[in-house]
Amino acid sequence: MQSNIQVIHAPINLGLRRDQYGRERGCDKLPNALEALDFHSSIGATDVRRMTKPCYPKEEIYVDGALNSSQIASFSVDLANVVEDILNASDFPLVIGGDCSVLVGSTLAVARRGKYGLIHIDAHPDYYNKYNKERAATAGMDLAIVTGKGTDILANLENRKPYISSELAFTFGYRESDPEKEIIEEVVKDGITCWSAERSIREGIEKTANALTSFINRADIDGYWLHLDADVLDASIMPCVDCPEPNGLQWKDLTYILKSLLATNKITGMNVTILDPLLDSSDEVTRTFNKMLIEVLRELNV
Repeated sequence: MQSNIQVIHAPINLGLRRDQYGRERGCDKLPNALEALDFHSSIGATDVRRMTKPCYPKEEIYVDGALNSSQIASFSVDLANVVEDILNASDFPLVIGGDCSVLVGSTLAVARRGKYGLIHIDAHPDYYNKYNKERAATAGMDLAIVTGKGTDILANLENRKPYISSELAFTFGYRESDPEKEIIEEVVKDGITCWSAERSIREGIEKTANALTSFINRADIDGYWLHLDADVLDASIMPCVDCPEPNGLQWKDLTYILKSLLATNKITGMNVTILDPLLDSSDEVTRTFNKMLIEVLRELNV
């Protein structure tokens, strides 16, 4: 498959709380960190769209239970405009965050165009919402928001709720050791397909990839958005995230999964989120992540 890639720098940390020392997270640094490693040229990106980083408030502000939701709503509409513009040019938008809240703007863009599904790769279900959590960081709510559950200031932008129908969403990579198992039960009850990282380890990466690609191929829709949170990787090899988790994927497994998904020719665009270069003092993790992404995304230009 051959597709022109346009990179979008989406440097947003608003979906995450400050760290334990009161400092703003550094996920916004990822776009520039990858660019410094020649990522953009290595994947043959034809253009780079650079969004302005929104200012992080001095105090935590919640609207309808979601952290910084008013600012994120504004950023999401701006991001949707950029993503939609790239899609209208028949190119592949690659959104480099930033935190997981970029999923809101990305899926709003595809909702404007038609009926799309979602492959959500993440160590967490990201399904907090105002009905199961009084207050939450918006990066932990993104799957709920885009499938229409939670605060309407984010879930119903432009009256397009839901951006993705639950039956067209597949979340992969969450941990069975998650202490809030009732959240997973809620995801399943709402009709979202779930596959844990531990299940992938038990059943093998090929069977996991087949499950994902079969899910994509079963529905006759306009395409799928792919969301990748770096914390799906095992904490031993991906410590540079706000919430590293054990029992995750290895580099080769994630590479295989991503290549399999892109080979379906049904992935419309992609998010990359959460890796924090400020937590990577040697740059070793960022460099390995960069190398993996290059190997995977070169497939689009074959």
